[in-house]
Amino acid sequence: MDEKFIIKKYLKPLANSKDSMQLRDDVASINVADEKYIVSNQDSLVMGTHFFESDDPMHIAKKSLRVNLSDLISKGVTPYGYFLSLALDDTIDENWIKLFSQGLVEDQKKYKITLLGGDTVSAPHGLFITINMVSRTNDNIIKRGGACYGDNIYVTGTIGNSAIGLYLLKNKNDNIGLGQLDIQKLIRKYHLPDPRLKISHLIRKFASSSMDTTDGLINDLMTLAVSSGRKFTIKKKLIPYSISAKKFLNNYGDFDIALYGGDDYEVIFTSPKKFEEALHEYAKKLKLKITKIGNVGSLSKNPKLFDEKRKEFKGSNYTFKHFK
Repeated sequence: MDEKFIIKKYLKPLANSKDSMQLRDDVASINVADEKYIVSNQDSLVMGTHFFESDDPMHIAKKSLRVNLSDLISKGVTPYGYFLSLALDDTIDENWIKLFSQGLVEDQKKYKITLLGGDTVSAPHGLFITINMVSRTNDNIIKRGGACYGDNIYVTGTIGNSAIGLYLLKNKNDNIGLGQLDIQKLIRKYHLPDPRLKISHLIRKFASSSMDTTDGLINDLMTLAVSSGRKFTIKKKLIPYSISAKKFLNNYGDFDIALYGGDDYEVIFTSPKKFEEALHEYAKKLKLKITKIGNVGSLSKNPKLFDEKRKEFKGSNYTFKHFK
């Protein structure tokens, strides 16, 4: 099994756009005649950090796409295609590649995206996946720095499932009193984040600032506050948790794992108060779960994040750092 074999048998069928030139060249030529902008992001996933060697290759493929899709969706744009780079060691066989490509096929259909190009190389040890996601759009993106005084702060979906799922995977003999169904739901959220394309329409229509939750709700709210140069206040009792996460957290006793753990790939955003009623009606129409959790405060040279008791949020041992 070599690079040309992998490309021809498994990757070329994924390149179903003219822009990819069927992977016959070293570049893609993206037609933007009807659009103003190309919006792009890139994330890398590494075995042992973002997924485990024993994980289902289809789940790894889908997670690789979805963490990148989440970035673009949070900017209020619709993803178009992606570039894929794989670094594979000699433990990766053809069956693994087959299952991985099946995962890509399923999510390409789900999110209406196409493979545009990339690279495949050998690695001395492990598996490394890099995806560059692209959107063609006429719309300006919703940036992190647009929050204004008095805006409401919202989060989509629920918080903490992925971090709890990872804990349960790492501590298989410590289920914190959960039943198997709850454990499966939480672990699945770690394996398969669920960014929803419809969120991009809501963000574009109502948001003043926005980003996805990659590094944990509190850490990412702090990033949003700093980007806008404003104090943020949130009410901890309003933060949405799934039923399974609540069971875990009530038994575990430390909510920081959910607040700081990361990998939720939900969206946090701010929106003017005048849009509050219309925003909730629009979300209801799209069948999207959104929760108002706080408000944007005054400008600050040293933006901070506070709870409802004016207590400042600090760091946590649950915050993941690539470089320590």
